[in-house]
Amino acid sequence: MKKHHKIILVLLLLLVCRPGSAFSESSSAVPWALLPRVTALDEARKNELMDVLSVEPNYGKCKKTMLQCLVAEKPDKTAVRFANFGGYLVSRGVPAQSLGFLARERDKLLNQTAVHAFNTAGSPSLGNPMARMVIAEFAEFKCTYCVALGPILKKLVADSNGKVRLVFKHFPLKNHPGGFFSSRASQAAHRQGKFWEMYDLLFSDFSKQGMEDVLGYARTLGMDLERFKRDLEDRAIEELIERDKMEGVRAKVPGTPTLFINGKIYHLSHDEDFLKDLINEEAESLGIAPPYQEWV
Repeated sequence: MKKHHKIILVLLLLLVCRPGSAFSESSSAVPWALLPRVTALDEARKNELMDVLSVEPNYGKCKKTMLQCLVAEKPDKTAVRFANFGGYLVSRGVPAQSLGFLARERDKLLNQTAVHAFNTAGSPSLGNPMARMVIAEFAEFKCTYCVALGPILKKLVADSNGKVRLVFKHFPLKNHPGGFFSSRASQAAHRQGKFWEMYDLLFSDFSKQGMEDVLGYARTLGMDLERFKRDLEDRAIEELIERDKMEGVRAKVPGTPTLFINGKIYHLSHDEDFLKDLINEEAESLGIAPPYQEWV
């Protein structure tokens, strides 16, 4: 075979075997109406995403590739959800090629066998006490990352239409002096129904969490000051904080903040959209209507 014929043959093979071939062969069967966040992409980024879906294993009930599960007679819910979330991430500049890692991490999270049941007696919480979707946050009042996450968690509860509950679990760190005292102050405030107000004040300035500071906060919040002082010294409050800390240690909490969604440890981004989409997926797996309609 002449040299130029060999070159032409190689080029033809490259064209036939290019990464996008699996997608192009079945593109007519893709349920585009179910994939608004994918169809919103420009053609190049949409093709990159679909190429990834054509090789990435689905972690839902359908045990084929994401694309094969999308073009099935009844498209798999997991594949549809992941494709749309992938489209959202790609639209924000995330490389499509990195989505395989995300799929594997979501698989690990949603299919965890180690599900932790925490004691929430006496724990501060937000949201419907009967909600079946429960976020447990292990945090402390000297943690800068906890400050940033707080408003996101409150918004998750507020936007959930009563379907999500947030439970605060104390996890003061030894290398943060004063953290245990701040936890005591917050629990003492909790006894007067002022935990979340004290939570905001403690997080407003890490340098102002001493005795005089928390007494000033208690006055500002209109609390019974003498009761607050007594509760600050109550051994039962110390025991509750120690209980939380030991539960976190047993659940292998690596640091603060650490989230658990229905007892499953969460290692992914604390971005609001990440959490909303994941909580929706967990809800669907339990047969519960998803809390966040913008991610349905």
